[in-house]
Amino acid sequence: MKTTGEIINIISEKFKEVDVKTVDSKNRISLGEKVLRLFTKVDAFKVFVGKEGDILLRPMVNIPSREAWIYQNPKVLNQIRQGLAEAQQGKTEKAEDLDDFLEGL
Repeated sequence: MKTTGEIINIISEKFKEVDVKTVDSKNRISLGEKVLRLFTKVDAFKVFVGKEGDILLRPMVNIPSREAWIYQNPKVLNQIRQGLAEAQQGKTEKAEDLDDFLEGL
């Protein structure tokens, strides 16, 4: 996975100590189940290093390339989010004929 050199500015965030890990003979740190079970469906972590040596792991989820266009198009992403919010509020309609409904989109 390629790094972007992204710089983030965290002004105020609270961190909770979860565990203490040691470096193994190959200079690796295993997060272990205790830490990883805090995350569901996470398949990668973006790693940031602060000026004072703090390390931040930002959980990431990879998406299939055929779905990436949704996240690259703010208008479509906003429409999907709006539709999900409306569905969560119960603002739904039943389509009598699914084929007619899909043709009207």
